[in-house]
Amino acid sequence: VNEIRGLQAEEQSLRKAGKSTEADAKNKELKTGIVKARDFLKDKIKKRPHAKLYPNNLPHRTPKPIDREPRLNKEDFRDPNKGPVVDDRKPVQVAALGDLSGLVLAQSTNAPTVADLAETIEVKFTPDIQAKAAELNHDPVKIFNWVRNNIDFVPTYGSIQGAQMTLETLQGNAFDQASFLIALLRASNIPARYEYGTVEIPVDKAMNWVGGVTDPMLAGEVLASNGIPGKLMQAGGKIVYVRLEHIWVKAYVDYIPSRGAIHKQGDTWVPMDPSFKQFDYTTGIDIASEVPFDAEAFVNQIQSTANINEAQGYVTNVDQAYIEQTMTSYQQQVEAYIAANHPDATVGDVLGKKIIQEKQNPVLFASLPYHLVVKAGEFTSIPDNLRHKVTFKVLRDQLDEYSGTALNYTASIPELAGKKITLSYSPATANDEAVIENYLPKPHPDGTPIQPEELPQTLPAYLINMKPELRIDGEVKATGTAVGLGQSETFTMQFIDPSRIGNEVITNDVTAGEYNALVIDALAISSKRLTDLKTRLETTKARLETEDYIDLTNDSLLGDLLFTNIATYFAEYDIMSEIGAKTESVIYHRLPSMGRFFFSLSVNKFFDIPRSVSGGGLEMDVDRSFYYSLDKAGNKVKTREFNLSVGIRSSALEHSVPEQLLYTPEDPVYGISAVKALAIANSQAIPIYQINKDNINTILPKLQLGGDDILDITNSVNTGKEVTVSQRPINFQGRSILGYFVINPEVGDGAYMISKGLGGGAIWSYIGALFGGLLTGLAGIYQNPDAMFGDLKRIANAKMLRFFGRYSAVMGVVNGVLQIITNPDLNWEQQFAQISILFIGAGTSYWVGGAIAALGGPFGILGAIVVSIILQVLLDVFTNQITKALALYLRENLRLCFYRRSKYEVI
Repeated sequence: VNEIRGLQAEEQSLRKAGKSTEADAKNKELKTGIVKARDFLKDKIKKRPHAKLYPNNLPHRTPKPIDREPRLNKEDFRDPNKGPVVDDRKPVQVAALGDLSGLVLAQSTNAPTVADLAETIEVKFTPDIQAKAAELNHDPVKIFNWVRNNIDFVPTYGSIQGAQMTLETLQGNAFDQASFLIALLRASNIPARYEYGTVEIPVDKAMNWVGGVTDPMLAGEVLASNGIPGKLMQAGGKIVYVRLEHIWVKAYVDYIPSRGAIHKQGDTWVPMDPSFKQFDYTTGIDIASEVPFDAEAFVNQIQSTANINEAQGYVTNVDQAYIEQTMTSYQQQVEAYIAANHPDATVGDVLGKKIIQEKQNPVLFASLPYHLVVKAGEFTSIPDNLRHKVTFKVLRDQLDEYSGTALNYTASIPELAGKKITLSYSPATANDEAVIENYLPKPHPDGTPIQPEELPQTLPAYLINMKPELRIDGEVKATGTAVGLGQSETFTMQFIDPSRIGNEVITNDVTAGEYNALVIDALAISSKRLTDLKTRLETTKARLETEDYIDLTNDSLLGDLLFTNIATYFAEYDIMSEIGAKTESVIYHRLPSMGRFFFSLSVNKFFDIPRSVSGGGLEMDVDRSFYYSLDKAGNKVKTREFNLSVGIRSSALEHSVPEQLLYTPEDPVYGISAVKALAIANSQAIPIYQINKDNINTILPKLQLGGDDILDITNSVNTGKEVTVSQRPINFQGRSILGYFVINPEVGDGAYMISKGLGGGAIWSYIGALFGGLLTGLAGIYQNPDAMFGDLKRIANAKMLRFFGRYSAVMGVVNGVLQIITNPDLNWEQQFAQISILFIGAGTSYWVGGAIAALGGPFGILGAIVVSIILQVLLDVFTNQITKALALYLRENLRLCFYRRSKYEVI
């Protein structure tokens, strides 16, 4: 560098002396030196790390069954080698109250304690809980009946939601429903406890209870896959009942003589199990039979126009316009059929229903509705080792953890479910904050407004130290070690599941200064959370419009904006998956999952030292999309195909959700995901391959990809996965992007990857606005309303105002559709004029994809995938206007979500 500077100075001197020829020679030498310096430094600038892919632990996946039988002796519950320890340590001595109608009841000598009326992690006396208890007149019989008759059962293990979230989602496992019942009882001043043990349930009732399976063996599969210790028991050569570990409630009620019907003063501990119930299952309208689809003609047309090279094993240039035209025509046929033949159809009529068999018991019963084998213990709060938990860590380096200053925070999922979690950075000291403020534009002496172009495009990273902060709903829970702005740190999330041995650790590289918003989707994103978020967005928008900046922080600006994207992603994902499951007669439910949406920084490094940072982009990364699915008849092919459809849909949402939230005609956005990248590759006639162990040696040399991507593909195929990838990256908005799928062909688990370090989806827009907002937040402007930066705040918030207006509108639509789906007796016409389209193609996608797959050959499976990909992207155009946001749902089931027909079994 010094040599170049010397040459430059010498050249200028020669030109002044009139020696232009010699100056030109020196100029040529200067240019040569600059090129050499650039090439030398190019390899010394550290690039963003490539996204790590673990083929044996794909992000979008279903659980593996556990092999743990229910325990039969109380001592076994205290042995950690036989499962989670369930030990009350101080067993309550229970005396018997004489015989009452043949039932042995607990005597009141086992007196309630203060703890039996206290709040716990799961049991919170929220306004909603208190209101519901008052609505039920604090009556134990009414409380039990309401919980039993209104909360859907989900066959999972361990405490996941807690009472409030169970009320919001109206579904939960045995732990969740027990917590909800206890919260209502305690809020009514009725002592209540948990009880845990092993029970036996008649097999026919168990089959109905876990989801309506058609074979006893499937009931055992549901329990094992969801972590519930269970065993099928035989008698006379037939399976007659299911033995499993279970949790229920006992409450201290006024049992004598009214059996709880009149509650004045408690006298007896009575067992209650709100989670055990039976359901009626109905099927929806059979669109496939009533409105036949000419799949053969459709496939023949695609085959005749697409570029299908069987010798080299690729497909490309599938006719997108023809697919869109065909699907639109079929959609119109289905709409006409429903309007003519089912004008008063409800959502449940179209989809099918799962209805709790209601029981309005006039009194409480003193025994459980099944056989109790052994009781392990009773508790005033759920033991910690029976809770799902997450540990967050941010480490600067390997020694950071041992210094005691690293960010390290553990919380149970009931404490985190649905809440806004942010990982951001703040200046480490007042001096660091002052440096940032120094780079912000100063007010003009003449009072003229600061202009957007005056905002700094970069910050000097080497002058500023930051510290990571983890917030839950805006409250700082943990901070970490100071680190230089732009430095890379390791962010890990460890998921602790009480039903499984070993804990899953998710690792990401984060850049000091970026802003991450995370959501944990425990079972569902509730409509109440969406409504609360919508209200919060509208409130913030109003404050920005009136320039009310007091106590307005980056957490309520950037935090809410980013969180809305990832919360909407999971809300739409769950709604669409539930619709598909109902129409396809598949059991489906969410397991604890996590995703993040973040504003990244672009870091200019020199010899691994950050020199400056600027706004990078918006990225979505869903590291853990965990769910359970099972065809009710046990068809493994159909279950696998459902999983594939869920996966490809999830990938499309990674670009379509940010686009629908951020798009305006004035500021169009550009989102990309694995699905969209492959669809663009098809439109650009780039060959798309499906790679497996049989053809990897043939196809791999044809791929024009980077070394990291080739390594990911090779490792994936070597572990038995199949990879769908284009021959070369696409050019998207001036960037070279590669999208590819990694699929487990046995069960349909998958990873939907974007190269260049992006693990999900990315979007480029509004970077200046977000970077400006980040700068003002880092400088403490929002925390200091008296600071003289009003113009700067207006600039930073100009586009954010659009964000909040658009976000609140979309959230209203999402919430409206969620309300319809969770209330199956609502008439679709009364809600949205075109909601019928929402239910059309859960069948269409499978029928058409199945027809293509059934053809066999390279075009069979790969053709179904390519057509599926195209539809995912073609129909995204409807979301470009907020007035058509509902189309995100209306179009979903028209998407070709892989292949259904049984002929696929031979491929």
